[in-house]
Amino acid sequence: MAVNVVRKGNLAKVPGIGSGILSRVKQILETGDCEDHAELRKQVGPGLLEMMRVEGIGPKTVKLVHAELNIQSVDELEAAARQGHLARLPRMGEKSQSKILDAIGAYRRHSGRVLLGQALPQGMAIVEALRENPAVDRIDLAGSSRRRRETIGDLDVLVAAGDVAQVMDHFVSLPQVNDVMLRGDTKCSVHLKSGLQVDLRVVRPASFGAALHYFTGSKMHNISVRDRGKRRGLKINEYGVYEEGSEQSIGGRSEEEVFASVGLPYIPPELRENQGEIEAAEAGQLPELIEEGDLLGDLHAHTDFTDGTASVEEMAEAAAALGFDYLAITDHSRALTVVRGLDPRRLAEQVSVVRQVEQDMGEIRILAGIEVDILPDGELDLPQGSLRELDWVVASVHSHFNLTEEQQTARVIRAMESGVVDCIGHPSGRLLGQRDGYPINLDQVIQAAARLGVAMELNAFPDRLDLDPPRCRQARETGVPVVINTDSHAPAHLAQRQFGIYTARRGWLEPKDVLNTRTADEILTWRRERLPAGAATTSTEKKTVTKKKAAKKKAVKKAATEKKAVKKKGS
Repeated sequence: MAVNVVRKGNLAKVPGIGSGILSRVKQILETGDCEDHAELRKQVGPGLLEMMRVEGIGPKTVKLVHAELNIQSVDELEAAARQGHLARLPRMGEKSQSKILDAIGAYRRHSGRVLLGQALPQGMAIVEALRENPAVDRIDLAGSSRRRRETIGDLDVLVAAGDVAQVMDHFVSLPQVNDVMLRGDTKCSVHLKSGLQVDLRVVRPASFGAALHYFTGSKMHNISVRDRGKRRGLKINEYGVYEEGSEQSIGGRSEEEVFASVGLPYIPPELRENQGEIEAAEAGQLPELIEEGDLLGDLHAHTDFTDGTASVEEMAEAAAALGFDYLAITDHSRALTVVRGLDPRRLAEQVSVVRQVEQDMGEIRILAGIEVDILPDGELDLPQGSLRELDWVVASVHSHFNLTEEQQTARVIRAMESGVVDCIGHPSGRLLGQRDGYPINLDQVIQAAARLGVAMELNAFPDRLDLDPPRCRQARETGVPVVINTDSHAPAHLAQRQFGIYTARRGWLEPKDVLNTRTADEILTWRRERLPAGAATTSTEKKTVTKKKAAKKKAVKKAATEKKAVKKKGS
């Protein structure tokens, strides 16, 4: 979209955009960077920039500690805080110093891990490149990326091949490889240009299933499977399944053989965390996990009415191209002034646009909704009358993260008690690799959602994936429907629903547990039945009712005409 604006010359017409800005924008679009920015990075240094990745530390704080204490890295900042130096700086104090230490602790916990959304595409690109090698018999990702963990330490690639050297030569010559760390008889480790480490292991085809199971993990899942094997007189390792005392493998070409050897059906990788999957498999009670094709639509998307990059029509076209049956447009409400959140007047204007685009397109249902802010006291950011008129309402917390757990919990529950909220957006507020969630008792929130008939969102945006798997499972067991949404701010984001599916599968969710596996009409009915007595009927529902009345009136008129004709003929 930005490229088209520049190419057509429209950017130069925007007030405040001069030749300097235009030149830099063109450089960024063409090369991914601009000369001025590169020069500034050299002057500032990576340590100062890294400090700003710590939650709550902005440019002013970095400038202060650099100027006063010559601090140039997160390590130096932490040392100064522990020695009490920060508390003596202007506008700091003990409280600010303590907060910085807590924030650095959270940053340390997240550092060194890469988001699944960043790591998985790199891993899949390597798998697809190596798959073309004629020496490769079978290939797959293993490790935490195959279990679809939210963050990845490194990537594991497993190959079955006869010619090990040929596969390794191909691997180290891939264009994304930066350097080779080690190369042994069956294992090779490299750093990609992105900085991610990738370990390649090559095994015999007869051992591929056993090795895939072993290197996929988790460690505790593998221990449980091996213990079952021991009780049956078997030894299970990465090379195969053996009877005790024998060197002859009796299984291991496939993972199914490994599981069958201990009397279990195949257990999907996402469930292999030793969280009851062994017992469920033994009892024949493994869930029929949701798949991407089960989702019929997306109920959380933004447009250029607020902080999105595309119009309602562009978002709808992208959703239709992906095969969605429906898309809910849910821009921000007015409390988020920085993104020009919608007030009642602009919301009504957007609803009108949504209805018109839906009518013009015809191939996809477009629901008029909102992501309404939950204010600190639990009130909603827009009048209930405006919210009742919509097809879908997501309510989210975007501010005042410093409330106590009790206050934050009460805040969200009060919003649900309004009766006009359909779904709580990104319920914990976490940003993976950036910040922990705000203090909130999600046990109480999920219990309240069950009581009030409100859904919980599984936000599929790769840096959120919120609800997390344990809470997805809790929602399932409590009877609270989960909604897998992309929270898209651009057309390309809509495809990220796959990451929500991965998390849902890790949370044991089946299609019946997820609300947007239902049709648009079923969701509208679900909303209508939940709205408080006397609530307004949504515009979409009014249209449906009007069409039904018109059809009924037409049918009655037709029947009367036919009856009159028959009577006339008989006379």
